[in-house]
Amino acid sequence: MNVLTRYQLRMAWPNRDEGAIARLKVACWREAYDGILPRPILDDLSVRRSTMEWTRGLREGIAWLAEQAGEPVGFGHMRRDEVTTLYVRAADHGRGLGRELLTRCFEEIGCLGHRRAHLWVLEENRPARIFYDRMGGRPTARRSVGYARWPHIMEVRYDFRIGG
Repeated sequence: MNVLTRYQLRMAWPNRDEGAIARLKVACWREAYDGILPRPILDDLSVRRSTMEWTRGLREGIAWLAEQAGEPVGFGHMRRDEVTTLYVRAADHGRGLGRELLTRCFEEIGCLGHRRAHLWVLEENRPARIFYDRMGGRPTARRSVGYARWPHIMEVRYDFRIGG
């Protein structure tokens, strides 16, 4: 089944979609990072705080939202030449949705005149890293995520060539 047959993809709108994106991000973090991030980080996630962050995020970049039967199941966000966020609910993995969302973000980045894009992914998030490798990304840098209590949590930068 085609991704676009099963899902509806649309651009997210400021002053409309912040809450839906925030709920989805919190749910995806709890699914994807269980066993990767310390429990206090996951327990401290707040839809209210995330909604405030996405109020700014949707004004500073472009997000694509994937829905199934009107319910958000994935989203990707870009700002300048960076894909800042890409999440798909675990139940919807393996159906091409991540590829479609990432491609939309790359298209937006290309429309801004960039020939390269980048993103950061948790070093221990093996499924995501395998996905980015398959999408043509190259790991080029490594840094601490920045949690003072957990300086050992690292992320890896992936660079992509986009456009012609």
